[in-house]
Amino acid sequence: MWIDKRILIFALLIVVVSCSTNEIENFPKDDETAVLEFTGITDKVVVLNDTFGETEIVVAGNAIDLFIVSFKRKLNQDVLQFRQTDSSLPIIMEDNEGNEWDIFGKCVSGARKDQQLESIHSVMGYWFSIGTFFPGAEIYLNNDKSDFLGEVIRGTGDWLIPHKEIFSGGVGKDGIPAISNPQFSTSNTYHLLFDDDLVLGIQVDNLLKAYPHPVLDWHEIVNDELSDTKYSIVYCPLTGTGTAWNREINGTVTSFGVSGFLYNSNILPYDRLTGSNWSQLVDRAVEGNLQGKVPEKIMLVETKWETWKKMYPHSEVQNFNTGYNRSYKMYPYGTYRRKEELLFPVKYNDERLPSKERVHAVIIEERARVYRFSDFYTEK
Repeated sequence: MWIDKRILIFALLIVVVSCSTNEIENFPKDDETAVLEFTGITDKVVVLNDTFGETEIVVAGNAIDLFIVSFKRKLNQDVLQFRQTDSSLPIIMEDNEGNEWDIFGKCVSGARKDQQLESIHSVMGYWFSIGTFFPGAEIYLNNDKSDFLGEVIRGTGDWLIPHKEIFSGGVGKDGIPAISNPQFSTSNTYHLLFDDDLVLGIQVDNLLKAYPHPVLDWHEIVNDELSDTKYSIVYCPLTGTGTAWNREINGTVTSFGVSGFLYNSNILPYDRLTGSNWSQLVDRAVEGNLQGKVPEKIMLVETKWETWKKMYPHSEVQNFNTGYNRSYKMYPYGTYRRKEELLFPVKYNDERLPSKERVHAVIIEERARVYRFSDFYTEK
């Protein structure tokens, strides 16, 4: 039953992929971001100094521009305090010493100029995915705490996760084709994205690229590089979660593909070097020769296309020239983003928040604290 739903969705949509992506400029758009609505609020960045466990962190975000980022506050033995700044994006905050910091955690002015805050293991995604992978996750400023911590994930057979809880997505290995030769345009000249489309942005050695959800929804993995860093963007449209993994593993460069398997509705990529299967949200290889290997993560910023191109008008953005015939202005899962229902079962169902609300989860020692966009708005 679960498998048939995904097969049916893809079968119906493949019928229409013969439409040229350049001919459907005005195709009606399913609004992915309409989970929370805000009126009468400013575009100021809200800055939260927080402590999670024993780690001093800062979380900054804005509900209009749809981004939330998080960093460790300790830098060179000093614990900094951060506050709102009057400067424009990509500058998001200043510290108690008067230094200003951008959205990637780099100091852009002041005595600490060019120093870098350490990003925290974090992920943007649908609440249900955080709730099921990190049972009992804390919700910032929410007194409705869950006493349920779930069970430790125990593997079965040759897997680090329960084999019986792995589902086939119905499309087979590489049935969803990863992209290994992405093509790019300059942000300020590219007009095929809607302003409220979400993108995943990456920065390496001051070089920037953005990867749109409308492409990732269809391909899930992009193998790419910036400067001397080779990485994979791994995005799961069913859980709404994106990450970037360094593709150099044990001194050898590999690439990732879509295995066709899902665990708790989340993508299980495989690496083409060893064939090992990995879990995006367990954040390690869960089967194969590399079992237990944790990938090196590279920080991503998720935000609206409108916001990204204003911040970085000369950055590169992946375009629709993928070599595949797909209708990138169509969302491949129908009304999935707006409905509470899931296509595949998950082990735990935490009903404290709507299942498809997009949240930012900070993950430390396999525990999660969740920040909502409602935490990041100020009234006019």
